[in-house]
Amino acid sequence: MQPEVLSGLIGFGGALVGGAASFGGVWLTLSHQRKLAREARLAEIGQEAADRALSELITLGEFLASVRSDVAAMPTDERASYLDTVFGRMENVERAVARIPNRELRERVKSLLIVMRRFKAAGVRHFFAVSWLAELTDELTDLLSAYIRSDPLPSFSERTEEKQRRAAQHELNQRRRFELMQDPDPANVDPREEDNTSSPS
Repeated sequence: MQPEVLSGLIGFGGALVGGAASFGGVWLTLSHQRKLAREARLAEIGQEAADRALSELITLGEFLASVRSDVAAMPTDERASYLDTVFGRMENVERAVARIPNRELRERVKSLLIVMRRFKAAGVRHFFAVSWLAELTDELTDLLSAYIRSDPLPSFSERTEEKQRRAAQHELNQRRRFELMQDPDPANVDPREEDNTSSPS
């Protein structure tokens, strides 16, 4: 092969390598910029959604503080009109939080909203239910405020953890009551219950 041709091929190969390296650098830069832009957009969406949810919670807290004493005296088995407003606000919070990219926050908010919906575990009067709902609203407010400030998400308070246990137990008791309302299989009846219901006359 002629030296001139060899030199030309070497130069051409070098140009290809240089061009490929340049193209790769541009591609990596653009890819990184797209990633940063996506993260910034998600952060913006999350901030807007958190602001919306926090506003709903503040409004809900103020509303719960205004519930009249005559309503609070009603048994929790009776449907009170204030619950329509409470559940409406809770649904708005749930929809807003669904847009937040932080999965841990979404799951923790969802778990608290579930406990709020089990307000009957609070007691036999709506007075207890209103306190239950207001305290959980405060817990959600603290949680979202920490997210907005970019602080670590706080752990649930002992008071909230106790509510979670009471709500779970209430749900279990309700399920057992429902099962007893059906025609039970005698094989599944607790002998102690039979003894209590079949005492000699």
